[in-house]
Amino acid sequence: AEYAGERLDEAGERAAVERRHLTYYRELARLTDPELRTGRQTAALTRFESEHDNIRAALRTAVGLGDEQEALCLVHAMSWFWQLRNHQLDSRTWARAAAGLGPDPFLPPLRPAEPFAGRCVDVPPPWTGERLWEARRGGRLLVLATEGGEGAAAFEHPETRARLDAVVAAYRPGLPQTCRQPGAMWYFARLMTGGFAGLDETLAALLAAAREHGEDWDVAFSLLLRAKLLGEQPGDAEEALGLFEAARDSWGIAESLAARGETYERAGRSAEAAADFARAMDAATQLGAHSQVPVFKALLAAVRLRTRAVADDPVAWAEAERTLAEAADESGESGAEAVSTARLLLAQHYGNTGRTALARTQLDVMEGEFGEDTPSLFRGMLGGVRGWLACVDGAYEQATAHLGGAVRDMEVLAYLVAPYLVVAQFAPAAWARAGSGAPEAGARLLGAYDAHRGTRSGAGFRPYTAQTEAAMREHAEAALWEALGTGEYRVLYEEGAGLSVREAAEFV
Repeated sequence: AEYAGERLDEAGERAAVERRHLTYYRELARLTDPELRTGRQTAALTRFESEHDNIRAALRTAVGLGDEQEALCLVHAMSWFWQLRNHQLDSRTWARAAAGLGPDPFLPPLRPAEPFAGRCVDVPPPWTGERLWEARRGGRLLVLATEGGEGAAAFEHPETRARLDAVVAAYRPGLPQTCRQPGAMWYFARLMTGGFAGLDETLAALLAAAREHGEDWDVAFSLLLRAKLLGEQPGDAEEALGLFEAARDSWGIAESLAARGETYERAGRSAEAAADFARAMDAATQLGAHSQVPVFKALLAAVRLRTRAVADDPVAWAEAERTLAEAADESGESGAEAVSTARLLLAQHYGNTGRTALARTQLDVMEGEFGEDTPSLFRGMLGGVRGWLACVDGAYEQATAHLGGAVRDMEVLAYLVAPYLVVAQFAPAAWARAGSGAPEAGARLLGAYDAHRGTRSGAGFRPYTAQTEAAMREHAEAALWEALGTGEYRVLYEEGAGLSVREAAEFV
């Protein structure tokens, strides 16, 4: 390659050859991107994977030339592939580089967005007018999406709040570009700045926009997002699955099956959940989605471990546990999740069967994989699990310390996007308080837990399985009855039921 480059320099052709290479691979990316949402998805993924180095070279050329539009076009066209295949470094690096080549549309004087239908990359550069400005806004939104998190501390930075305020001000309701990524981030910026009461309201608005302005795939994606993040509308995963099946989008089919399976599992329909998880795993395997397969494999193994047929069969039980452990190891290889679903399920399985040392080993592995950019919300999630495991061991003072730290780590971010992460700490905290000489606080916490665990505001991310939560609650209530007696317990429990999530968190 070095020799060829020297020959091109000698002939004075390097610039022309690099420009032709850039144009060719920009068009390859631009025209392949839509196929990622169709039945040609597998072939499109294979093409992108085989040509990824050439596309990176094209990006280097565009950035080196200072060609803003070529760089933005490539970044927009590649963003979904990067997300599907977990190329986080590429996404962060190239989004920043491309956005830095032109003016920042979110700096004063702010230029309000005008209606723009379709995707910026539907046509090749050169771009003018609103298409160019929307590409610039989208580029900056992609940068925002790929930045690491500092938990609630990020909201204390004036520049962070100013950036979110500018995103909110740039768009307005009814603009078609907000029904799909990256423009859809406007809804989450509104959530972060207090424009929505909670994640449920945010996702409802996004879905309404997709139904009004988007294509079927946009509607399916919005439904899937709500099914995965909230899981409170039984029909969301079902409708998303139908739309993804019509589009023949294997990724969407697999994710929708898994989301429906989790809905079935919460409803106690284990056989149906297992069937959906198995289908999801098969679809992801055929697609070569290596980061998805361990998640679905773990969900399948975990639900099998909770069925009576497997529990009563030592051979089947051992096989399901071995499969869950394999999924945990495979999830570490993919590195796609900040907190491995498979390892979290395995840790809970070990904890529920009294093997707390093995459970902590799984937490140690996950925490060892955390980086500087890992949001404190995830650190808090694992801190909460450590608190529960300490309760299982009878180390109640230690449990109280872990759980208090977990709630502090979650702070504002959990209250905004995942209040159930805080609510989920109340049951083990009630257990810990009962065992550490503060049963009055424990009774209030259990009342608050029961009051908020089924509400819309508390429906988000669930760190524990239904089995784990039920066991925690049972242990907590038994310990509180013993410490307080039924009468005093009921009075304090009712007091707790009247507390807000933030008020109850003070007792943790």
